[in-house]
Amino acid sequence: MQFVFPTHLQLGSEHSEGFHQELLRGLTHKLNNLLAVIQGFSSLVLMTDDLDPGVAENVQHIREASVGVAALSERIRSAGGCAKLTPQALSLNEYFSVVEGALLEPFSKNKLQLEAEVQPGLPPVLVDPTKFKDILIELLKNAAEAAGSTGGRAMLKIAGPGVITPTEQRRVDILISNTGSQIPQDKLAQMFRPFTGSKNSNHLGLGLTIATMLCHQMGLQIGLASENNTTTAWLSCPMA
Repeated sequence: MQFVFPTHLQLGSEHSEGFHQELLRGLTHKLNNLLAVIQGFSSLVLMTDDLDPGVAENVQHIREASVGVAALSERIRSAGGCAKLTPQALSLNEYFSVVEGALLEPFSKNKLQLEAEVQPGLPPVLVDPTKFKDILIELLKNAAEAAGSTGGRAMLKIAGPGVITPTEQRRVDILISNTGSQIPQDKLAQMFRPFTGSKNSNHLGLGLTIATMLCHQMGLQIGLASENNTTTAWLSCPMA
């Protein structure tokens, strides 16, 4: 299986820290403060007993839009490499039992079963638990939506050192695959870029970009392969 990696994005130090990241982090923080005011006052208006139904509907739309923008703001921060991380040793076997509900949600939504093969006794990896979950959700959501729309299968495999990568590299590898669709080889590298994707226009095309930036910040490797009607995302994590 031939993987394509996001090396063409040139995610060097000038992209992961410094003035632009501090600027983006500050701007999204200010934006979220303003959105909190909109959400708070719109909620107060909606609590008015004799509020006109038409006004109530419009205010509800305002509140829902502000909540959506706040969520988008957080995604923009991650896509820009500005997420604040706290790496720590994490036992994946225990971790997956804790976050199982969130990870399986995309498959429940698409009425799909995730075929999982998790090696027991995995060594701990060095990641930020919250942002690591964000990466997994982005990759699993892609697999669930692709398999669900084509009647394909979705698979998750997690293996310790020596199974996928050599033992001396001390890495835990995660493969997330779906059957039923294939991305042309000449378009694989572009999938990591923002606003680029194989889905319809209702999607922003930020999922793989967010996963890539978070991986870069945590020292993880991410790759993408697509052949024989199967697309596979590869996430390689360093041992703690």
